[in-house]
Amino acid sequence: MLPGFRRLIYIRGTPETFESRWQSFLKQHIKTGKRRRCRKHRRWLTKMYIIRRLWAASYLKNKYFLGAKSNQRSESLNSRLHKHLDRKMMLYDMVDHYFHCLSHIRRNESQLDCEASQSIPVAITEHQVLETSAAKCFTPANFYLIQKEITRAGMYDTMEILETDVSTKYIIAARDGRKVFEVDCDDEETLANVSCSCLKFECEGIPCCHIMVVLIRLGAAMPQCCVLNRWTLNSKSVSATDTSDHVRSMKGTRLNELYNLAKPVFEEASCSIDDFLRWKQILQHERNEKRKRDDIDGECSHADNHDNNVEAEAEQINVQDPETVQGKGAPKRMKGFLEKPAIRRCSQCKAIDHDTRTCPKIKRRR
Repeated sequence: MLPGFRRLIYIRGTPETFESRWQSFLKQHIKTGKRRRCRKHRRWLTKMYIIRRLWAASYLKNKYFLGAKSNQRSESLNSRLHKHLDRKMMLYDMVDHYFHCLSHIRRNESQLDCEASQSIPVAITEHQVLETSAAKCFTPANFYLIQKEITRAGMYDTMEILETDVSTKYIIAARDGRKVFEVDCDDEETLANVSCSCLKFECEGIPCCHIMVVLIRLGAAMPQCCVLNRWTLNSKSVSATDTSDHVRSMKGTRLNELYNLAKPVFEEASCSIDDFLRWKQILQHERNEKRKRDDIDGECSHADNHDNNVEAEAEQINVQDPETVQGKGAPKRMKGFLEKPAIRRCSQCKAIDHDTRTCPKIKRRR
């Protein structure tokens, strides 16, 4: 890779900033390089410039990559699976090794879930309200990332506040004056929507330090708009009912589908006391009606028997062991060119000209 090209990859700016730095990079490279190398490198740079929207951070800053800059997730899994594999390994040994790696990953995940549910990270900054609220909703690994952003907020100051009828805009600038960002806030009381011009939250799912400057200024806790459900302690609540009894069963699939459909409706209903009471009354009514129908028609037992029959039929369709084929034995050994033929002798008298059936000693005994 050419010197200075890596900086162009990770520049977080506007496309116009990238274009200006690209031109300065080309001028510097053409002056310092040799003619033959310049021709070769110029072709390569031309191709890279054509596909700049695929690798330049200035064009990818509004894409959702969760902070991953490569295929590191798949590479880490492949390295774990390939660690003890051998080309001479049998198929069933490879499957056993695959399940062993999965059990190890799941064991580590269960241990981290246990630590996250049984402990709360310690606040280290002076912004206790913001940091404590983040510790209660985020997992420890993601909270430490939030904690870094809260610490970095001390490097920025609020330069100007522009208020409109719709929202409030905060001009956040670094203390050295080199970088300036804009943070938009719809409502300072509810904090329904907070966004920053750096688009860190839109790309990585974690609020940036510029948003933290505004939250610290307002003395607010972590708003719900800056919290993704996938980073929280309750991220597995959707699949919490997927226990070992429901694995690969039709009942568990239907239950998860109904839960996913009802969750956004119930979240909206929980914001209003009237909607909450209305949905509560509807669910209680439906549950009572369902119990009455089950008692009269007996549909509950019939449905359970039908599900059990379907699952039993599914369990019968499985992969069996291959048919046993009788082996033909070891192949005959090929004799060498200089190897002498074996001499057959009689087992009684050790003579060469006859065998046990025509041995004269045996005939004399008879």
